[in-house]
Amino acid sequence: MNDVQCYHVEWLVCSDQSRSDVTLQLRDGLVISIEPGRTADAIELGPVAMVEGLVNVHTHLEFSGLKEPIPTTGRFTDWIRNVVKYRRENPELTSAAISAGIEESWQSGTTIVGEIATVGWSAADYAKADFKGTIFQEVLGLSPERIQQQTKLAGSRLTGKSIYSRGISPHAPYSTHLDLVRQSVEISLRTNCPLAMHLAETKPEIELLGAGTGEFREMLIDFGIWSGTQFQTPLKPMDYLEVLAKAPRSLIIHGNYLDDTELKFLASQPQMTLVYCPRTHAAFGHSKHPWRRLMELGGQVAVGTDSRASNPDLSLFAELQFLAARHPDLSQRDLLQIGSRNGRLALGFEPHSGTRIPADFTLIRLADSARRSPYPELFDPANRVFGTMVNGRWVWLAPDLANQS
Repeated sequence: MNDVQCYHVEWLVCSDQSRSDVTLQLRDGLVISIEPGRTADAIELGPVAMVEGLVNVHTHLEFSGLKEPIPTTGRFTDWIRNVVKYRRENPELTSAAISAGIEESWQSGTTIVGEIATVGWSAADYAKADFKGTIFQEVLGLSPERIQQQTKLAGSRLTGKSIYSRGISPHAPYSTHLDLVRQSVEISLRTNCPLAMHLAETKPEIELLGAGTGEFREMLIDFGIWSGTQFQTPLKPMDYLEVLAKAPRSLIIHGNYLDDTELKFLASQPQMTLVYCPRTHAAFGHSKHPWRRLMELGGQVAVGTDSRASNPDLSLFAELQFLAARHPDLSQRDLLQIGSRNGRLALGFEPHSGTRIPADFTLIRLADSARRSPYPELFDPANRVFGTMVNGRWVWLAPDLANQS
């Protein structure tokens, strides 16, 4: 891409500033200048806010073919059983689901995705759908044989050239031996890749770690992977946090039941990010999430959608609207930061700052375009995503804007 593209917008909005009535000049996937007013060669985008691109830090695209979430009522392990059942019964749907999920993400304003990939996927699934983000190879296992096999898998996924950023995802404490987590960290240090792990997601998980009892033990027995030597030594989420802290970057997914000591530890580790999935958290009826407490402590928070197995859609914009409605005391500037910049940093992408501004933007049609600042109502329920730009290229535009561009 060598040609300069020019767009005039009513508002340019980043988490550290906003400017009105400007023309952006783009080339080679970067913003090369921002000029006041509308230049003669600029395409008019109308009464929209051009917002630094939204980042969905955590999802599982393989479930994007689901028309509605798997029921989240009842025991958490019952939901897991149904997820495993769906995966086993529909292996041939993975490729199409990944493509559909990426397309849905673009249409809802997401520019970068943190994707957990399990089985049945290939690089081609993401390349053909114009994916931008980090693909975390999921690893899990509790036996020595499984740990060895999964370590080999993780290493193979992180070697050679790739068109996308790569990472490792030790799944969760109930499915992933702490030794496999340690080996994943060692691989991440050798390859400078990020890690992502589901941690402190449910109270039964805390019970399993501390006492080796409860519904997770029952599920592991039913799956034929329980051993009397597992979970004999009491553990806490902190034991995993201390290991994950050694990685170059680590994402703590969910963290619904992290205690204050663990939150303080997270806040002391700038390379670690807590990833909150608001609507999935609400769907399971969890206790109050500690994300506000972590922000008070100075820790990093980012946002994800999880998957269509627990969420009606993959819209990061809808997650932020959900939070805005439930936390009116929190500035929408702060919401934008956790929905954009914090996610870029967590996944290892260059932030929207300095002299190199990546041309990743979300267009938002403002219901009230007469405001002197878009911040007070940026995630108003009446606002809509109107376009998504990735690397200076429109991956989705509303039909009336597409006709102009």
